[in-house]
Amino acid sequence: MRGKIKNTQNQLTANDVEALEIIEIIRKHRARLALSVGELGNIYTVFFHDLVVHFTGIVIQRRVSGEYVDGILFPWVDKSYSLDPFYLDIQLDRIKSLTQDPKTWLRRQAFCSVALGEALPISGYGRLFASQFVNLLGGYKEFVRGYLQYQEQQIEDLAAMACEICTVFAIRRPEIIVDNWRRYALLHTTGVQEVVCENGIILGTRNNLQNRKLAVNYLQQGKEVVAITHGEVANSVMDEPPFGYSERTLCKTLIDYGDFDKSGRFNAPLVAPEKRLYRTSVAVSDLHRPSDRIVLPSRERVSALYIPTTYSGNGLYGPFHCYEDCVYRDWHFDLFASFSGLTFKVHPKSRADPPRGVRFDNRRLEVCINDYNLLVFDYFATGAMLALASEKPVIYFDIGLRQLHPYFLSQLKKRCEYARIDLSGHRTYQVKEILASIWSKSIPRSNLDIVRFSVSRESKFDLVELFSAVNKGVSPNW
Repeated sequence: MRGKIKNTQNQLTANDVEALEIIEIIRKHRARLALSVGELGNIYTVFFHDLVVHFTGIVIQRRVSGEYVDGILFPWVDKSYSLDPFYLDIQLDRIKSLTQDPKTWLRRQAFCSVALGEALPISGYGRLFASQFVNLLGGYKEFVRGYLQYQEQQIEDLAAMACEICTVFAIRRPEIIVDNWRRYALLHTTGVQEVVCENGIILGTRNNLQNRKLAVNYLQQGKEVVAITHGEVANSVMDEPPFGYSERTLCKTLIDYGDFDKSGRFNAPLVAPEKRLYRTSVAVSDLHRPSDRIVLPSRERVSALYIPTTYSGNGLYGPFHCYEDCVYRDWHFDLFASFSGLTFKVHPKSRADPPRGVRFDNRRLEVCINDYNLLVFDYFATGAMLALASEKPVIYFDIGLRQLHPYFLSQLKKRCEYARIDLSGHRTYQVKEILASIWSKSIPRSNLDIVRFSVSRESKFDLVELFSAVNKGVSPNW
C-alpha cells in the first residue's frame, strides 16, 4: 500500500501510511479467517479497534519527541513500550465494568427483555424522561466474553498476524507482544457459547470493546442489535477506518444523524447493517439559526473562540487522528501569537491544560458560544459541527487532521472560511497571510445546507418506541 494511496484530503504522513498498512494486514487476515468461521464470530472483528490502537500506537509512539506521563492500559501503549515492548499487566480485576457498588448493581437489573451496552448517547437535550425510562427498565450488561468458535485456533491465528506486523514494521520483541495479546484474547473471549436471554440490545460506540463483544454475541444468536451513533453529525462524513470497522457496523439496525449516508474510501462498513434509520441532533437543531448572509466581524471587533480537539497524551493511534501534544501545543502558541482576540475553548476530555498565557473558557460550548462573534477550529468533531450550524462566521484551519468525505468537505468549504496550514512551515506567517486574505474578500456564507448532515427531514426517532421494539426483538418500524 505504501506510496499507492493518492487523492486524499491531505498529504499522508508516514504515520498515516503505516497505519493504513497495518489496517490492511488486519483486514486480510480477517477475510481469510471468515472463510471458516464467518464474519461475526471472528477474532479480528472482535479486536479490530484494539489491534489498530496497539500496533498503530507503536509505530506512532516510536516517532514522538516527548514522553507523556498518563498511564496506559492494554492495548494502549507509550513510547517506552513502543521502543522496547514489555509484559503488561492484563487482569480481570482491572476491568471497570466489574465494580459492584449499589448504583452499578441497580443499573444491571432488567425489568424487560432489553439489554443495554455502554456509552449510550441517549441523555440530555430534552430526552431526560425517555433516557430515565430506558435506564430504569433495561439492564446494563456486566463484563462479557465474546464467543469464538474454535477459540484456541483463532487466538493462534491472531498471534501469527501479530508476528507478521512485527516483522513488517521492525517491532522488537514479538514474543512479548504475542504473549500480551494471547492473555488479552483469553481474558475477553470464550469457546463456550452462552444463551442470550434478552430479545435485543441497544449499544453505543463499537470502538468500545465491551460493546463489540456484546454485538457479536447477540448477532450470532440472531437477536436484534441496535446501534446509536454519537457526535451530533452523520458518521459517514468522517472517511476514516474506525467509522467503517466500528461506528457504521456491528448491528442489525444503525441509527445515525441527518440525511447523508454514503461510504467513502476508508469508512465502508465491515459488516453492513440490515437497516439504517436517521434522527435529528437536538443540540444542532436547537443551536441552528438559519442564515444565508453570515459575514465576518470587523477586524477591530473580533472576539473569537478557538475550539480545539483534546491533548491526547499517550492516547495516540492512527490514521488521521491526532498529533502528539508537543506538536499540537506548538501550533497553539503560534496561532495565538498571530491571531489577536482569540480565546481557547478547553476540551472537556483533554489530558493536559491549555497553553500558558492564553485566555481560555471552560464553559460548555452551547453555553458560551453566543459570547463570541467568530468561531475557529482545526479538527472536525462535535464542537465544529455545532459551530457550523450556528449563525456565527467560522474559520477552519486544516492542519492535516481528519479525513472527511469529499462531498461533505465541499459543503463545509461553502459554509466557512477554509485554509490549509503546513505545520512544518512558518506557521505564524501562514496564519497572518490567511487572515489578511479572508478579511480582504469577506464572502457572505450560508448555514442553510450544512445542517442536513445533522438534521433529518424525515426523522421519527422516538427513544421509547425504539425500546419497545427491541423488547419485542424487532427493529423499530419508522
